[in-house]
Amino acid sequence: MDTAFLNDVYLGNPIYKWLTSAGVIGLSLLFNGLFAKLASKASYRIFRKVSQEQFYEEFSRLLNRPFLNLINLLAIYFSLSHLSFPAEWEMVTKDEFGVRWILHTAFIIACIVVIGDLFLKATSFMEHVYHNLENASISKDFASFLKELTRVLIYIACFFAVLGKAFQVDISALITGLGIGGLAIALAAQDTLANLIGSFIIYLDKPFQIGELIQLGDISGTVEKIGFRTTRIRTVEKSLLIVPNKKIIDSNLNNITQSQQRRVKFTLGLTYQTQASQILSLRDEIRQLIAEAGPLVSDDITVRFIDFDSSSLNILVVYFVNSNSYDVMAEIKEKLNLQIMALVEAHGCQFAYPTQTVFVQN
Repeated sequence: MDTAFLNDVYLGNPIYKWLTSAGVIGLSLLFNGLFAKLASKASYRIFRKVSQEQFYEEFSRLLNRPFLNLINLLAIYFSLSHLSFPAEWEMVTKDEFGVRWILHTAFIIACIVVIGDLFLKATSFMEHVYHNLENASISKDFASFLKELTRVLIYIACFFAVLGKAFQVDISALITGLGIGGLAIALAAQDTLANLIGSFIIYLDKPFQIGELIQLGDISGTVEKIGFRTTRIRTVEKSLLIVPNKKIIDSNLNNITQSQQRRVKFTLGLTYQTQASQILSLRDEIRQLIAEAGPLVSDDITVRFIDFDSSSLNILVVYFVNSNSYDVMAEIKEKLNLQIMALVEAHGCQFAYPTQTVFVQN
């Protein structure tokens, strides 16, 4: 078979070079899926110490596409790198601005983007592992926080890599220049830095976690997300409250979810016509009533006649419900309140309300 035609030049390159380039690209399109699976299996060994075999499918799902893109990109590069532009096109070198420079720069940027995407997918995989791994060494919230922090660092690294490798920017000089204005930037971003430090304190100290019910001052709600700068809280009114992290760590915080009991406290106001014997008898029966309310009510009970108010004689009632559920506490409180009302009525007493009585002497 005569193969002399393979040396014929077409667009500045022998035909065999064009066939070689087409063959490399064709093999890549045919076997890139297989190569991507092999690359996923080989790279999974790095994560095997912290994950298990059950997570390999998720790892392959996340990283298969980035590996495919990287393999296709490398195949295109190697298939075209040995080709020459025709001399009649008078192309300048890749160090000068022109078609060569644009193609070379585009390839470098594409490589950085694909490699950055690989690292981003790896961080998503690690978050998935810690969200589903039993007895994980770190919490789900902290895993999400580390993912977001790592993603920011990857974006910054890719940005500087593009500047340095694609556009030949002196990164050392750039960082030095940024350092000169760093003080001014830090002063202008004091609140942002304080909130960022606050997010680290929240994740390390763990005063609450996502999904827990907390009370911050006069506000109570369920934590939905802990971010770099703010924490999102869904209030009991179903509105979304966004609180700076600095304010959270500087405020008194009550984690209702982590508490084992809920306190019930109220004042029972009786009219001044009530006799002392009635008050003492009512006090003892209310204490007994609460003590016999069931296992969900703690033995720590306070029922005392404490105050002479302007229009009432006040009995303080305090007890604890052995549950952090608001619905359980409200149900028990309702039941006891109705029984206390019946006791007050049975003793011939009356509830006081703000009134004034005028006594006229003849």
